[in-house]
Amino acid sequence: MQRPLAPGSAATVVKESRSQIGFLSSFLALVCAVALVRGVLGASTGAGRVAAGVSFGALVVVLVAGTIWLTRHPTRLEITEAAVTYVNRAGQAHSLLREWGDVLQFVQRRNGRSWVLGLTIAGTDNVIVLGFF
Repeated sequence: MQRPLAPGSAATVVKESRSQIGFLSSFLALVCAVALVRGVLGASTGAGRVAAGVSFGALVVVLVAGTIWLTRHPTRLEITEAAVTYVNRAGQAHSLLREWGDVLQFVQRRNGRSWVLGLTIAGTDNVIVLGFF
């Protein structure tokens, strides 16, 4: 998909994968929905049914609303001859400029307890985290 940035220039725009977002959040919503049903049916008191219904019902609502928001506000990569730019959901841009080098590399970075995939220019410390790409 091409989108002009300025007169005479064009960028290739790559949006994050909706299927990855949808799969992850749908799985989590399904797990919470099953816990909701089992909690309401398995509770021995009325207060237990209410607690299970409210807590897991709220989680299902938050997950569905979050999925809708994530798919309506995707992050994107804009690739031009001069730079690779990552634009996050808030509209902030982070770029890897061609003047820093010509060799792009995929790297793994530690993000808390897990590893995430990133993109960098060889020999620099600037990394674009690729998230759901």
